[in-house]
Amino acid sequence: MDLGYILSLVILGVSLVVLIVMGFLTMKKMKPTLKNIEDTREVVNGHIDHFTREAEVMQEKVDHIMARVDNTKNVAEIKIQNFDEFSDSAASLSESLMYLKEHGAEYSKGIAENSYKELKTDGPRLARTFKLAFKKTVDKQKQRHKTGQADQLPAVVNHQLTEIER
Repeated sequence: MDLGYILSLVILGVSLVVLIVMGFLTMKKMKPTLKNIEDTREVVNGHIDHFTREAEVMQEKVDHIMARVDNTKNVAEIKIQNFDEFSDSAASLSESLMYLKEHGAEYSKGIAENSYKELKTDGPRLARTFKLAFKKTVDKQKQRHKTGQADQLPAVVNHQLTEIER
């Protein structure tokens, strides 16, 4: 073999050995750095998970608050509608009271006149009817007492009639 060829093989062998040695040395130097990179990656992933959970919790709180806001908004709308209805009723009542205040005297006068007319026309007729009914009832009671029908009545009624006679 040729000297150049052997020399190139030796150089090649030495360079391979140097390369392997340099690789081991580099590996030793890089090992802590790689370990630090891996630890940093784990810490970063832990922080990402932590802040993701915090963001989810915050989003849930925001959603809950938004739901409460929507509910409060609906309640406020309902109360505003109720207040509007109440205002309308109050306005209507106020108008009715004003109308009644303006025309109350006329209504009172009309009612008084109608009552007077009814009392004037119906009063004597009712008095005659009541008087006639009372008279007929008394006559009937007298007739029963004279004919002895009082003995045919139940004992309680008969007792009450005798109490009335005393």
